[in-house]
Amino acid sequence: MEEEVDEIEAMEREYHWLLRTEVRPVISYLQSILTECKERLPTASSDAGCQPREERLIMNPANGGDFLKSMVTLCGTCVIAADVTFKISGKNPAQMLRFGIPPDAPYHLQQFQDAHNSLAEARTHLLAHGLDYEFQTAEEVIKLLQPVMAHLARARTTLIVPKKRSFEELKSAAHRRHFVPPLPADLSASFYIQAHKMIFALYQVLPGAQKFDCFQAEVSIPWLTETLVLMTVALQTCQQLLDKMSIFTQNLDLSPKPFD
Repeated sequence: MEEEVDEIEAMEREYHWLLRTEVRPVISYLQSILTECKERLPTASSDAGCQPREERLIMNPANGGDFLKSMVTLCGTCVIAADVTFKISGKNPAQMLRFGIPPDAPYHLQQFQDAHNSLAEARTHLLAHGLDYEFQTAEEVIKLLQPVMAHLARARTTLIVPKKRSFEELKSAAHRRHFVPPLPADLSASFYIQAHKMIFALYQVLPGAQKFDCFQAEVSIPWLTETLVLMTVALQTCQQLLDKMSIFTQNLDLSPKPFD
């Protein structure tokens, strides 16, 4: 019985030590990671005096071959220029289609803005108490970290799993205005982010069928890789601290005790 009491007292000392010495450094570390993520991700509303970065990217066919090639200019959250060539299948002799993006209708990559917004929400929750706040209970820490993890996971998923669009949506006039000269009626196209890559997809409706072929070109973006790694590190850091707190909440009676 005495050994059990000693073990409980040792665990309580470790619990209070953890609250005093580890929680604040972890929160500060998470803040720095979130700041780095936000600085890497482009946003539609740039800070005053800060120009969005502009990159020229060469996109190569995802599965080899030479059916589809694309060179694009990415500026902030938009593809502002493109030079796309597509070898139309089923034509004899083969025909080449070439098109681009008009200056007045850049292709907006909403995934960047959505991920940036989720990171901003995560940071707001993380700093709700300020960096100097002294946490008194594990429940406080858990209540702080759970929404931070939810927003982080949402930001990461936004970049890894693009939203699916119907072919009818892709064929709409509002969508097709992004490409000049106008695409043939049996073709549509889209840009999207999938993990560390930007994808350009061209869809060709098959004659007499409610199906289509999809051709893809892609390019890896180093700062996207870095951002996803940082998000993963942040999620793991949150989870490690949550696991430690959960051990104490499961094994200790942490409710307030009356004075004798």
